[in-house]
Amino acid sequence: MANKQEHQKIALVGTWTHIPDAPAVQKPAHPSEGLYRLAVNGDGTLTPLDVIKMKSPSWIVKSRDGRFAYVTNEEDAGTVTALAIGQDGAVRVLNTVNSAGRQPTHATLSPDGRYLFVANYSVTQGGAGVTALPIGGDGKLGESVQHYPFTSGSGAVPGRQEGGHAHSTTFSRDGNYLYAADLGGDKLHAYRYRSDSAQPLQADASRDVSFAPGAGPRHMVFSPQGEYAYVITEMAGDIEAFAVNDHRLTPLGKVKLNGGQDSAEFKSGGAIILSPSGKYLIATNRGSDNQLLVLSIAKNGLPGALARYQAGGIEPRALAFDVGGRYLYATNVFTNTVTLFDFDDETGKLQARGEAATISTPTDIKFFN
Repeated sequence: MANKQEHQKIALVGTWTHIPDAPAVQKPAHPSEGLYRLAVNGDGTLTPLDVIKMKSPSWIVKSRDGRFAYVTNEEDAGTVTALAIGQDGAVRVLNTVNSAGRQPTHATLSPDGRYLFVANYSVTQGGAGVTALPIGGDGKLGESVQHYPFTSGSGAVPGRQEGGHAHSTTFSRDGNYLYAADLGGDKLHAYRYRSDSAQPLQADASRDVSFAPGAGPRHMVFSPQGEYAYVITEMAGDIEAFAVNDHRLTPLGKVKLNGGQDSAEFKSGGAIILSPSGKYLIATNRGSDNQLLVLSIAKNGLPGALARYQAGGIEPRALAFDVGGRYLYATNVFTNTVTLFDFDDETGKLQARGEAATISTPTDIKFFN
């Protein structure tokens, strides 16, 4: 293990601490023990430091100033853990609170830093929805002050949509609206954010977005100026583009992730992020593809030219750039690897560099300092 005092820049890698029961899983020698801390070297490679032991810290949220992090503990009895990040890269657990749901799989901070909004996925029916957790000045999480349950599923995909499944929460660029992707209900729920209210979210059904039955909206990003939004669908395997006007989303078009392959095994949309400049969308298609896709964004907001790259592993669940934006990382859950790519933000080209780290069932990666 490297000396933690030698490195200022660190990466945190979230994991599942259970091994998934799926045919493509390559079982690790040992299950994950929690949240892994790694040093980020100048060439983008990662050096393991230690592990903060906890159950299934599957998604990591970084505070704007980088002093705190919040992780969703994706278990039946869902919890969320607050962490303090020292200037030397040391990590300290602050507290853990109930997520008011099951299998919390995603979260986002309000732009003012006052609340963490958690998406409780809930594998089985019941326990899904969005929870508001207040954040104290010391970075600690308070108990839930508001919860919107997602009960109804579209039923279009048997076994996946009998009930609602909150998969992500995303703020508009101006911070006035929160959108929650409901994979089970084929819907994007819109909420007005009111920071001065004891219950900060106000549902606004007039700005909800419905998707085709069985699409399964998963994650969402806004363009840098907020005039366009992009939603990746898990079961349909598309990126759907929207124009944004007064927080209303109007469909512009969609791009297929799987190159026209029509069978379900080629449709498994995963992550979607913006490049550092905002000129490109980077997404993953899992299933039988296991590819990273880079799409340029045209002036009219539509995703344009598309380039495909092998993820270097199976089930690329999350993508993240390092602090400088030069290196792109993918967490490949089923092959227990984090892969590294050089990224050229002028051309959008990726260059595979191989494995950056071997970690059991990695689900997310974020960078600090």
